Amino acid sequence: LIGLSFMMVVVERLLGMGFFDPTQTARELVLGSPPGNVILFQHLFWFYSHPAVYVFILPGLGIISELLPVFARKPLFGYKWIALSSMAIALVGFLVWAHHMFVAGMENSLRVPFMFATLLVAVPTGVKFFSWVGTLWQGKLTFPTPMLFVLGAISVFLIGGLSGPPNGTVPTDMFLHDTYWIVGHFHATMFGGFVFPFFAALYYWFPKLTGRMYNERLGKVHFWLMVPGFWLQSLSQMRVGLLGMRRRIVDYDPALGIDTGQMLITIAGFIIAFSVLIMLYNLVTSARRGEIAVPNPWRSRSPEWQIPSPIPEHSYAQPIVVVGEPYDYGLPGSTYVKMSPAGASGASEIQNTQPA
Repeated sequence: LIGLSFMMVVVERLLGMGFFDPTQTARELVLGSPPGNVILFQHLFWFYSHPAVYVFILPGLGIISELLPVFARKPLFGYKWIALSSMAIALVGFLVWAHHMFVAGMENSLRVPFMFATLLVAVPTGVKFFSWVGTLWQGKLTFPTPMLFVLGAISVFLIGGLSGPPNGTVPTDMFLHDTYWIVGHFHATMFGGFVFPFFAALYYWFPKLTGRMYNERLGKVHFWLMVPGFWLQSLSQMRVGLLGMRRRIVDYDPALGIDTGQMLITIAGFIIAFSVLIMLYNLVTSARRGEIAVPNPWRSRSPEWQIPSPIPEHSYAQPIVVVGEPYDYGLPGSTYVKMSPAGASGASEIQNTQPA
């Protein structure tokens, strides 16, 4: 669809067929149809581009749901509802594109239906949050770096989620549209829904990819620099947006009082960048000289931990052992498969998931 809209732009500019430009009359003469409509391009663009955001978000939310039970040592609360909520987010995500266009001159009759559809997305998203909190409740929590980034992802995505409804309601969006509030909201949504889960996944599956452990201290330094730095950046962006700072504007009247906020945003950006450099140093050096990882360092029930690390060319030389439902951590009789140090021999043993 996005390719089609771009092709229509090319045809409009080369052949003068005004699909989007109401001032061009060639299309009217050739096809006998009315002049172009500039709003049509926005409809085509956002019908593709808003669901594309969920291409990033949904895998990240899946990573959170996958890792959280491992470090809480208890089942994923409401597992089926979390799965259904992902399907609901994907479906409703195709019905909300026009909330980007409340101030674009779209038909008034379309604003209210799209407003309600946008607010409806909060329902399955809320299901995930309550399920994650229920998983944490009374869990036997441990806090290695992957778990810290999972918790950081939840906190940052919560900022993005709470800042979203004001963008989805027509009266408030009239004020907030194209301000730095939108920039802060989008950063929080993407970082919380994709970037932080991506870092959690990197640390979690690093032993499986390399056969070595990362430096835990450097991993936690990365976390404690990046997450507070991002809170500062995103909340400062929202604040200067509320003060009237627009997007894509170079200079502002100092009387607006946004200079301090912009300085904080810049400092936070450098802190985030520095923390990522620490992560890169940690993973590169650990892949070369890190401590040899034990076969299943997280005591996970997932099948990928039943094979040697790093992963051999032929992953599963023998059938995997099914130890039960995927997220039944901490239940009576709950087990996981522990590879023997020999690894390649395929020898393994069943061990209880309860901590010693």
